[in-house]
Amino acid sequence: MDYFDYLETGEPSFDIDEFLEQSQEDQRERLEEELERIQSQLEQRERIHEEIVEELESKRDWYINRLELLYKRGQGKHGKRQELKQRVEQFYRRIREENRGHWQDRQSLEKERRQLLKELRELDQTDLQKLL
Repeated sequence: MDYFDYLETGEPSFDIDEFLEQSQEDQRERLEEELERIQSQLEQRERIHEEIVEELESKRDWYINRLELLYKRGQGKHGKRQELKQRVEQFYRRIREENRGHWQDRQSLEKERRQLLKELRELDQTDLQKLL
């Protein structure tokens, strides 16, 4: 079987080292872009979390104030007080759930971030080994 000889025809030869270096650089860029995306998501989710918690705390405080007024004035039936207490408990529960969900979400993104950093370090170590 005859093979085509690129060297004899004057066609440019394929440089495997250049190809591997370019592939490595492309991989590095993808990893860095992904790290930037994760950082952006962490910041965005932190802002959203703060807004949600602030709103829940505001509503909870409103119900607490209403409950305190009922007690101070000696007004309101036991049923109304009980209803307000349940609403306050509900908001405490929702705040805890929001904090837990935020923590889990953050841990998931941090895990992904650590994996990307590990891949980036391995890529850098490969570069160092090539130099030696």
